[in-house]
Amino acid sequence: MWHVVREYAAKADIDKLAPHNLRRTCARLCHAAGGELEQIQFLLGHISIQTTERYLGCKQRIQGAVNDKIGIEPPG
Repeated sequence: MWHVVREYAAKADIDKLAPHNLRRTCARLCHAAGGELEQIQFLLGHISIQTTERYLGCKQRIQGAVNDKIGIEPPG
């Protein structure tokens, strides 16, 4: 993977690009588009939500979370 990323980065005249940069960019774009931290946590394979928060440089939005606005009643 490293060699593929470096090859295409060189073709695009991008210096110092690593696969981890692409991983972080993907996670941050998902978050910016409204993706929930738990979904991004799963995508990245983090065990702890706190690791994902540090990775993205953010905190969970407990109040006014998108999931609360859907109007789906919990089972039971």
